[in-house]
Parts: sequence; structure tokens; C-alpha cells
Amino acid sequence: MVYASSSSVYGLNEKIPFETTDSVDHPVSLYAATKKSNELMAHAYSHLYGFKSTGLRFFTVYGPWGRPDMAMFLFTDAIMNNKPIKVFNNGNLERDFTYIDDITEGVVRILETPLEQNVSSEKLYSVYNIGNSKSVKLMDFITAIEESLGKVAQKEMLPMQPGDVEKTWANVGDLIIDYDYRPNTPIKLGVQRFVNWYKSFYGYKG
Repeated sequence: MVYASSSSVYGLNEKIPFETTDSVDHPVSLYAATKKSNELMAHAYSHLYGFKSTGLRFFTVYGPWGRPDMAMFLFTDAIMNNKPIKVFNNGNLERDFTYIDDITEGVVRILETPLEQNVSSEKLYSVYNIGNSKSVKLMDFITAIEESLGKVAQKEMLPMQPGDVEKTWANVGDLIIDYDYRPNTPIKLGVQRFVNWYKSFYGYKG
């Protein structure tokens, strides 16, 4: 079983980049707590019933067909419709933005790797970070969107949201070693691909 966890499980962890050996016992949102509980249940099932489970802690996924409540979509939609964007913590945020193709590449690699024979109980359960392995400043992310759209955003600077964290950054070393996973989509390219999809999907010309 391969399932989606989240970088949010790291919560108040201050060590950067995040590693799967870090403590994840201090979530700062209910969403993070549910993802941590998923990992715990997967561990229990692997132990009790002897099947392999692999959890993937996704780091800020974006790209075509992305969720409309995520920053990439919200910012693009607001800028295109001449509405202000909400910039939390006055823009002092950093995220390991990960393009959707890099996420799916990692998932497929794990799904298509044959299970080892006579796997020991220690190997039945595993968790990996899956991200771009780079931390991008929020304001640089917004600039990339503005450049792709050819429009400047109206920015509403706001304090930090409850349950949010200032920085995420994935150490994907284990995923590279075990599955030869290497994310390779630069932020500007990924943003441009999303903008191209958005304009096409909603019928914007030019």
C-alpha cells in the first residue's frame, strides 16, 4: 500500500531540511494530526497483518488541475481577475514547492518496484519525504506567477495564519537511494506550465 501523508506532520520542527527521522509529535493543525494518525495506523496494520506500507510526505504540490484552495491556483485566479492576493506572514514564508509530475514520478517508481521476497518486519513499514528538495521564498513564487501572467499582483499583506509554519524543505535522500528519485522541474517552468493550463482551461486568450 502506498499512501499520501504530508509535510505538515513536521509541525513545530525547527531543523531544516526536514528528515523522516525527525520528531513529528507536535502538529500545529488538525490536518497535520490526521496525517500523523494515518502513518500510525499504517504502521499498526503492517505489523499486525504483514503487508508492506509506504507513506509519502508530500511537500506543497502544485501544477495543472491543482486544488483551487491552494496558493498556486488562488494567486493565479486572483491576479487574472484583478483581485488582491492574500500574502500571509507579510510574505516571510518559504515552501518546498513540488511540481505534480515530480510527485507522480515518485509514486509510480514505488508502485512499480517489485516487493522484496521474505521482507523482514522492519522493512514492511516505511515513510519518505517527496519534494523538490529546495525551499523557495513565497515572494519569489509570486514573482514567478506575475512574470508568467504578465501582470502585477495586488498584495494584501497579512499576519501568519493559525496552524501554519514559516518554512518547509524536504530531504529526499532516502528516496533517491532506494528508488533513484530525482525531482527535476524548476519553479519557473512548473509555474509557467500551470499558468498555460489555467488560461487554456478557463478560455483566456494570449
